[in-house]
Amino acid sequence: MAKSSTYVIGCKLPNGLSFRHGDQKITLAGANSSQLVNGFGLTKGVPAEAWEAFEKNHKDAPFIRNGIVFAVTDEKSASDASLERSKQKTGLEQAGKVSAGVEPDKED
Repeated sequence: MAKSSTYVIGCKLPNGLSFRHGDQKITLAGANSSQLVNGFGLTKGVPAEAWEAFEKNHKDAPFIRNGIVFAVTDEKSASDASLERSKQKTGLEQAGKVSAGVEPDKED
């Protein structure tokens, strides 16, 4: 099978992610995107050499290791991969009332 020249990148970070490759700025859609697939923003057509360099430089980052940001070769695979990772937490979710210590106001 021939190597893909572009990737579809899934990103669950709330504001997405931007990185530079040479003179090119690549911005990945995140969970704030208007079109989500299983909680992930999808960015199509990311050049393979740009993604591979980024992934190599950040291979130990939690967002890569935990599948919060991932790359696949086509939209069907992106849909499947995002479904597999849909329950993965980013650590940036809104805190619940109990865990944040929020209590109702009490009248005096």
